[in-house]
Amino acid sequence: MSENVQGTGQSAVKTGKTGKIDGSQATATKSVVKRTLTTKDLIVFGMIFMVPIAPFSIIASVASVSHGMPAIAYLIAMVAMLFTALSFGMMVPLFPSSGSIYIYASHEMNDSVGFVVGWLMILQYLITPAIMLLMAANALHEYLPHIPVWVWCVGFLVVITAIAMRGMGATVLVDKLALAAELIVLALFFVFGVIYVCKHPQTAHFSGTAFFNPGKFDMGAMMSAVSLCALSYVGFGSIVTLDDQCVRPKKAPGKAMIIIVLILGFLYMSMSFLTMCMDPSGNILQANQNSGFYEVAGLAGKWLGVVCAVANALALGLFTSLSGMTAISSLMYTMAVDGGLPKFLAKYDKKTNVPVGATLFTAAVNLVLIFVFILLGQNTAAKVSNFGALSTYCMLNIVVIWGLGIKARGYRGRSFWRTILCPLIGAVVTFVIFISLGWTVWIVGLIWTALGIVYYLVWTKGMHRTMDLERKVV
Repeated sequence: MSENVQGTGQSAVKTGKTGKIDGSQATATKSVVKRTLTTKDLIVFGMIFMVPIAPFSIIASVASVSHGMPAIAYLIAMVAMLFTALSFGMMVPLFPSSGSIYIYASHEMNDSVGFVVGWLMILQYLITPAIMLLMAANALHEYLPHIPVWVWCVGFLVVITAIAMRGMGATVLVDKLALAAELIVLALFFVFGVIYVCKHPQTAHFSGTAFFNPGKFDMGAMMSAVSLCALSYVGFGSIVTLDDQCVRPKKAPGKAMIIIVLILGFLYMSMSFLTMCMDPSGNILQANQNSGFYEVAGLAGKWLGVVCAVANALALGLFTSLSGMTAISSLMYTMAVDGGLPKFLAKYDKKTNVPVGATLFTAAVNLVLIFVFILLGQNTAAKVSNFGALSTYCMLNIVVIWGLGIKARGYRGRSFWRTILCPLIGAVVTFVIFISLGWTVWIVGLIWTALGIVYYLVWTKGMHRTMDLERKVV
């Protein structure tokens, strides 16, 4: 095993005599990544990746599956994510590296477990841009049906790839503008939605059953809905993929994750509640699960439905997919530097601060995935992404219990509730959501996992490549 290096400002890079990445040798070298991101930048990045108006695309599906109680589904998902965010907060200061969960698993368990976790992270982040592009295209296709869905998807993909190649400076600027625009649109929906409910008591009304209806509640259906709406939350984990570019890598990511989960959880539940108040019967939402929300918003004014559709299309098609591309490129770059992935993914442009190889590879893969997901449908595609996210989040909580609780009880003064109880709750809730994804998603996810294991064995045993997926505890 090669020398472990501190994640703050350094990465474990394997180099040969020529200075190129080489899986057979390992030496410590200073990271070429510049630290420019503040806590505020991380919050903006995470909120854009999660999307304040994310439920616009799937709220009709969540409402239908949950029997008219989407707000409860978002609340349950938020609880799971909060406990997971606390676990992140425990690990980030010890391992400030953009590899995140796979680094934690590698150090506390072993490299083989860590690689499988990283492989599952790749599943989540690699397909997220394609899912967002499809959701964006569906929103626009409802109002411009003569333009094929795939045309919108490919067009958005070209734009976000061009922006991503310009570096994080351009990405952060675009993200801030996008976040402001999304919050304005959301405010419009709240204001005019409330006005509509107040003016139409015959067809719309505020009621507690819009939040929880005991007569229709079914735990199995609810957890299935939670497994779908979890897509709106899992993006907070993308923050730690940018640790190497963060000014305060030990504190900022954990703080940012808690903040965005709480803020966006409140927004998701509020808009879900208001939507059900505008359509108490749920008939409009059930009639069209791809565009039902926009039709409900249109009750307050046709212009509002159009504005919400266009805003969500731009948010998902440009801004969220851009953040997703940035996150997966950073993750694959780090794994390639550590010898876990082919070295062409470690190609880096020092001028733009962009992992060029990983970014172009991500764009190419998502070009193919666009057409695959058009056939599968956006809901199934979303759950496939959640297979990767929920499995790694569950693993994160287990790593905290094992590493900071069982192996090192009271580690550095940390109490029982933070090292055992909280991560245990997070692991259980996340696992319950995970098993509710459905057999189709499980089959796809297990096939992906099996491919990862085969790759690991061929890479390490067959080709005798060395991986160094650990980071030094600091």
